[in-house]
Amino acid sequence: MYKLSLSILLIFLSHTLLLADSPIKNTEKGENLRYVIHYGIIRGGKASLKIRSEKIDGKDLYHATLTGKTIGLFNSLYKVKDTYESFINTETLLPEKAIRDIREGNYKRYTEIVFNREKNEVNSTRSGIHKVPEGTHDILSAFYFARANHFNSNLKVGEVVKIQTHFSDELFLLQFRFMGYETINSKIGDVNCYKFIPIVATGRAFKDEDDMTIWISADANRIPVRVQFDLFIGSLRCDLINFSDFSYDSLLDND
Repeated sequence: MYKLSLSILLIFLSHTLLLADSPIKNTEKGENLRYVIHYGIIRGGKASLKIRSEKIDGKDLYHATLTGKTIGLFNSLYKVKDTYESFINTETLLPEKAIRDIREGNYKRYTEIVFNREKNEVNSTRSGIHKVPEGTHDILSAFYFARANHFNSNLKVGEVVKIQTHFSDELFLLQFRFMGYETINSKIGDVNCYKFIPIVATGRAFKDEDDMTIWISADANRIPVRVQFDLFIGSLRCDLINFSDFSYDSLLDND
């Protein structure tokens, strides 16, 4: 069951790490966020997000790369290394290409998705061409869009943010309920945060729809500070431990 829950954490972590401000103040240098994953008191994994600007085929794009993996004892018991990439249009914040490279134990899967905005289609290297609703995101670009359009001080407690994505060769509706503000004691100090509860599917891992919580810094950077899962077998927690190329002062200020 640990391998299942860790895989879930890495997948949902990839859904949340991209809430930082779009690349942001120094696009040439880029940004880097680093996280540690704990299962109870045991350190079992780490994750990082790197983002930079690139020019591809004459287009200015944001290139985001998220990697999560097991470490230490858990890496010996069940090795996980998941990588997600997104190439995002700098004007619309809609993705033009997404990559998902999954390595979990003996299971491996590599998929590239290309978005055709004129035809409202995606072309997957694994499943071919599919129709999608207009404005569909991949799982990473969705949060740049959310940050720019939804995650701000205008949110009302109980409000649910919904964004249509295409993930794992399927349409997937992301839903986040805003729960108010909370101060989180973290490795970088006390940070005032937005508190969100994603609406998750219940079943093998989650008992209730609100068994996952995300805390996002309530400032211009919108940095994910903590992600926590309450599972049948216990709690998993992912904490920010280091960042570069952000303003530390603004991180501690309110929005």
